[in-house]
Formats: sequence, C-alpha cells, structure tokens
Amino acid sequence: MPAVAATVSNFQFQNILGGDTIGDAYAPDFSFSLSDNGAGRVVFKFSNQGSFPHALKQVAFSVDPTMSGILSNILVNVDNSAGVNFQFSTQNLSQSNHILGWDGTTFGARTQGGNANSVQPTESLGIQFNGNYEDVLAAINSGTLKVGIHVGSLPGGASDSYVNTPVPEPCTILGTGMAFGIGGLLKRKYAKRWNQQKASV
Repeated sequence: MPAVAATVSNFQFQNILGGDTIGDAYAPDFSFSLSDNGAGRVVFKFSNQGSFPHALKQVAFSVDPTMSGILSNILVNVDNSAGVNFQFSTQNLSQSNHILGWDGTTFGARTQGGNANSVQPTESLGIQFNGNYEDVLAAINSGTLKVGIHVGSLPGGASDSYVNTPVPEPCTILGTGMAFGIGGLLKRKYAKRWNQQKASV
C-alpha cells in the first residue's frame, strides 16, 4: 500500500533583534510545523527539543491587517503531549515592539494551570485554525503572518521571546517515519545556520 502524502512545513525560531539576549543560545531548541489537516483546517505544532529544562509558556500570532480572515476559529490543545495544557489568550508578546511588522497579538495561547503545564523538553502543543494551507504558508513566508513564543525557566529564572524564521518552500512528507527523519534533518540544518549567523556577528 503506497504511503499517504502529508503536506508539512517546518519552521525554526530566532532571537528578536534589539530584545533580550539571555535566551539566544536556546532559540534552536524550539520549532513549529504547519500541516494541512484537511477540510480547510491547518494545525500548528510547537515543539521543545532542548535538553535544558526551559519551558515554552506562550504562543502568539500576529496577522497583518491586509490578511484579515486568513485564520479563524482557533482550537487550542490539539494532540498535545500528556501534561501540556494551554488556554486561549491574546496577551501581548514580550519584546514584540522590537519585531518589524508585528501588529499586536491577533490570536494566541498561554499556559493554563502553572509551569507544569507548559511545553517542557520533548513535549509539544497543537493549535488548529480554519484556514487554507497554501495561503497560510505564503503569509508566513512573506512576513504578513508572524509567530512568536515566550520561553521561561532559563538560567537564573530568566525568560526570553523568539519570532519565527520563514523557510522558502513547503516540504511534502511521505509517511510518518520519513516525517520524523526529515524533521530532524531540517532542525540540524537550521541550527547550523543559526550558529553560523551568530559566529559572524
């Protein structure tokens, strides 16, 4: 039986230029995927792949006014890891005033019930919207849809925020096993690029 094609695009996060620097080294630990869930729905899956015990506590989406309506009907906690629990929130993303083109938090979610329910290492959070996959992907890559996260439990009890780094094109993945393999390859690729960029500063 042939493998079923699932369209998934993977994104990394980067530090916010002009913002805090305490969490710079941990940006490559976090990523998200955008997948076509069928029937006009898309799912954002946020992952913490780090080994340090930091915690993803907030997710924020900023939609440019020209793209109003590209996302709707947010549904939080879609196929989360056990113990991860978020609630809808349009709370302002810390340091977002330093993000070029950020137009406030249009949609978002934050930890519900304390730090234990945040996205810890090896865990993930799913958020679903009504939206056309190709349109949403194009908006991310053009910067008219931006995704930010806030991470806590950094060294010394500090926290930091990150914003997404667009990728040039979607990745069509065949089968679950190949999905994990390509996902790991992309993570290593973007972590290497991020480290090279830091070294050149």
